[in-house]
Amino acid sequence: MFLLFRGRLINNCSFVFVTGKDPKATILEILRREGPVPVYRLAKALGLSYGAIQWYIFSLEREGLVHTIKIGKRRYVALKTSDWFANVKVADVMEEFLLTLSTFGVKPDMTLREAIEVLEKKAPHIAELLRKLVEKT
Repeated sequence: MFLLFRGRLINNCSFVFVTGKDPKATILEILRREGPVPVYRLAKALGLSYGAIQWYIFSLEREGLVHTIKIGKRRYVALKTSDWFANVKVADVMEEFLLTLSTFGVKPDMTLREAIEVLEKKAPHIAELLRKLVEKT
């Protein structure tokens, strides 16, 4: 879905922004409708800067209405009553995991053995996790 806001076309956005409404109220509305959402998507949907959205989220956290969680490099925001695991997509977690692997020097064309060898030096906890995933039973 595309959204036209302040003369800008916003791609891949399922949010509808109601003009003239308090941004905090709009954030709460989106969270009720969509569940946990990455902070950058809220900024994009409302046409505000990332910093401005962070301020509104901080304010809502102080009021006890929302909380945030960091998954990889992304911060998600949800209503206090939300069940994170019921709403966070596996694709988002896997994308962050792949980015994490690449920061440790793992390349997509490496074999699993090569990747584990690289991770042994830089991130042994991840190497151990990969070993357990492919362990013969």
